Amino acid sequence: MNLISKEFQNISVFDIETVGNINSQNFVDEMQITVVGVYFYNKDIYKTYFLEDLPELEKELKNTDLLVGFNNDHFDTPILNKYYKIDLFGIPSFDILREFRVITGKRVGLNSIAGATLGMYKSGSGGDAMIYYQEGKMEELAKYCLYDVRLTKDVFEYAIINKQIKYTSRDGWLRFSIDFDYDIDKFISENKKKSQSLLI
Repeated sequence: MNLISKEFQNISVFDIETVGNINSQNFVDEMQITVVGVYFYNKDIYKTYFLEDLPELEKELKNTDLLVGFNNDHFDTPILNKYYKIDLFGIPSFDILREFRVITGKRVGLNSIAGATLGMYKSGSGGDAMIYYQEGKMEELAKYCLYDVRLTKDVFEYAIINKQIKYTSRDGWLRFSIDFDYDIDKFISENKKKSQSLLI
């Protein structure tokens, strides 16, 4: 059951794994996707898409009402977008990190928020994902990616339902809580209008 939205059912939570030089100023051009993990609210399923499966994912994303991610506006979306004819920036985006930075002015990692909010942490790092790919361990790569998707989804749901989000200090010793009050139906409607106005 979708507890997040009464009006929109096609909400997707996603995360990508990549190989390449992430520290490059041209990282969007240089990074290559190895796998994309997605949770589809309308189907209540998690699914992975490797490079050869990306056209199938493009068909799914054409009908998406909202893309949810963590730092996706800066990283995941622009990298995935270069593989597609459709413009993913035309789809309303709820970037948890972006919204967190608007409220706090701070930038933290997913572990900081997921650990304080849920008591759960990432199963590894992006470097681990690159090693899985280089060693041909595609099943482990898919599991790693989907775990990040699940973590992102759980943080998103907690934040929207409880109207708050928690995070740790940089050293991990202190925990903070902030108001995180969003009406997702209103958020999607307003951002769809913005996207449509850009097309005129």
